[in-house]
Amino acid sequence: MSIKDAKLSQDGDSLHATTGPAANYWMDGANASGDYTVKATFHEPKYMNLNTHPHPYGVFIGGNDMGTPQQTDLYCAAYGNGKFIVRGFGPAPFKMDGFLGEANDAVHKAPGKGQPVTQEIALSVKGSQVECSINGTVVARYDKAQLVTGGKLKSTDGTYGLRFAHNTDVMVTGLTMTKN
Repeated sequence: MSIKDAKLSQDGDSLHATTGPAANYWMDGANASGDYTVKATFHEPKYMNLNTHPHPYGVFIGGNDMGTPQQTDLYCAAYGNGKFIVRGFGPAPFKMDGFLGEANDAVHKAPGKGQPVTQEIALSVKGSQVECSINGTVVARYDKAQLVTGGKLKSTDGTYGLRFAHNTDVMVTGLTMTKN
């Protein structure tokens, strides 16, 4: 599949993302620096609607050289099965957790395939720390020095936006960036 198979559209107060391949979405000028939090609420109306196994969605920060082969960013994403991942591009993909993500009680689980699930996902930069929070609970915390290094991020300052794995069908509301 190609990015032409993906769609991001306005649906009332929500953004409706339907992906073929994995994709990042951002707006020109959506930049954050210093200490800040980027968050959004993700609603998967029909868990695993377009796939046979869970696929994650979330927010990203620290985007630099977006849309180029040198793109770098960090994302925190949740699955509807109670797991989350923290990964990025530097510009090669890198992961900060296990291969298939980590389980955490804060991450909501869909009651079953085709059932709804909602997650509030946030990435925060606070001094020398970067935190991934899901549904109000910090599920992962890293020293900035672990992230801003060769093969990972150029900086935690940069573009922010939305990250979707392949084959997702998700509604997003409340994408915001606030200074801490």
